[in-house]
Amino acid sequence: MAEIAEKVSGAKYNQERDGLQELLTMARKREINTVLVQEVSRLGRSTVEVLNVLEELTKLQISVYVRNFGIETLKNGKRNPIAQFMFTLLAEFARMERETLRERILSGMEEARRKGKRLGRPDGSSEDKAAFLKKYPSVVRNIRLGISARKTAKICDTSINTVRKVKDYIS
Repeated sequence: MAEIAEKVSGAKYNQERDGLQELLTMARKREINTVLVQEVSRLGRSTVEVLNVLEELTKLQISVYVRNFGIETLKNGKRNPIAQFMFTLLAEFARMERETLRERILSGMEEARRKGKRLGRPDGSSEDKAAFLKKYPSVVRNIRLGISARKTAKICDTSINTVRKVKDYIS
């Protein structure tokens, strides 16, 4: 049994998601036979990409179980057509939900700007470069050793954006 957790948005393209790529690698090596996800959106927010992942796993005879709906893609090694249909609907709902959320956020920000509100961090709340770099010595070390940003983020258990910021500061 293995657990894969990602710190990257499910909205990212599947090629940019190390955790998903790790899952697919394990599947191709036949190291797993079932994938358990809390909800379909954990596989991605693009309907097409969710269905592509599902199709590849199904071809490899790996079942996907969605905990919050209790549906599984394979029953006794055979494709479950109802689950396939549900995955399509649920993936599309996840995409629409993300799009609606994004529209609401942008609308709220625009309304705040129109009312003269200043968005972003308060002045003086950002720390200087030296203080920031001091908080992430292992990230600095890995970047200086030439280790990729993604690998550094994984090794140091930090976000890719933090690694990029460190990289910008030491460049």
